[in-house]
Amino acid sequence: MVNVFLIETPFQLLNAIEAKNYFELANNHLVIRLGVGLTREAFEPLIKQGDWDRVQYVTLEYENLEFESRLLGKKLSDRVRGYRYEYQQYANRRKLDAIMNSFGRVKNIFLGNYLKDWKQYMRHFANNLRYESLYLLDDGTDIIQVNNERKNAPLAKYNTKRPGSWFSRIKAMYHETIIDWNDKDAERVTFFTAYDLEVRDGDLLIRNEYRYLRKIAANTVPSDEILFLGQCLVEDRYMKDEFYLDYLRRIKEYFAGEKLVYVPHPRESSEIIDKIKKSLKLEIKRIHVPIEYEISIRGNAPKVLASFFCSALENCRVILGQHIKIKAFYLAPEHLLRLHANVRNIYEYFENNADADFEIVKL
Repeated sequence: MVNVFLIETPFQLLNAIEAKNYFELANNHLVIRLGVGLTREAFEPLIKQGDWDRVQYVTLEYENLEFESRLLGKKLSDRVRGYRYEYQQYANRRKLDAIMNSFGRVKNIFLGNYLKDWKQYMRHFANNLRYESLYLLDDGTDIIQVNNERKNAPLAKYNTKRPGSWFSRIKAMYHETIIDWNDKDAERVTFFTAYDLEVRDGDLLIRNEYRYLRKIAANTVPSDEILFLGQCLVEDRYMKDEFYLDYLRRIKEYFAGEKLVYVPHPRESSEIIDKIKKSLKLEIKRIHVPIEYEISIRGNAPKVLASFFCSALENCRVILGQHIKIKAFYLAPEHLLRLHANVRNIYEYFENNADADFEIVKL
């Protein structure tokens, strides 16, 4: 039987490679979802010939469909727009279902993300395949939230009210059969993660210690650079740009006299990057592969790796251990606009795992 990996980011692919090597799996099929601002070129540097028995790409579209006609009026325009969204979702599901149906029964499924209400197509993929084991890979610190969602699932309230009329029941059945994602929670999952999670009863945890990457990175000699990993905190509305720039200004002062280099996140806006370059006079270095891959496979490790609450800090701590220093700069809650509990949970995890080489810095 085959093993199937469904991923949508280069970092998820990196963890898929690690899982494939950790479990010493054969007959491995990789499915890469496009349509989230990433092209094939983003994944190709991480795909070596012979690593996978088959690689498939699927593009799922989530376009912002705008339609408003003065002739039809607002109400009918909204209905037409709704039909267009419905057809878009129908086309997405049809493409993914075609890939799923090509597998039949599989041995293991590995998913790059499992966030409820966000990664419904990944849940659908697992829910509609016959498998023996379902594994959840790291997608940054989202894995902490996924675990919390599963632990709190018995407390969640679901609307079990069924449509009353026969027409409503037929419509609901039609949507369930060919349009909507089947995003129900799996009864049991296994987390393959770098994070030390306390999982709910029934779930399993296997620590990803990055043995494959650690073996490759064992002889890496750090440079004299300090790499600061940018995050999309402005773009994702975590904080205002003036606060983000002020933190970076103070971080530059903290590293005064050192060679500080800013590594933008792929989704950071050109406007923010230009401000960092011009107002803070920081050197900008773009890295087009996950930083974990850059410092291990390519051997380009800095002497210090820094960021705010970027998940790469924990991953690189596991991979390089005492070879580099890692610093997580603390963001005060009053400077954040949203998701305060999630950010607090990440910093608490960092604090619990801090040591001489992994430091939480409060400016």
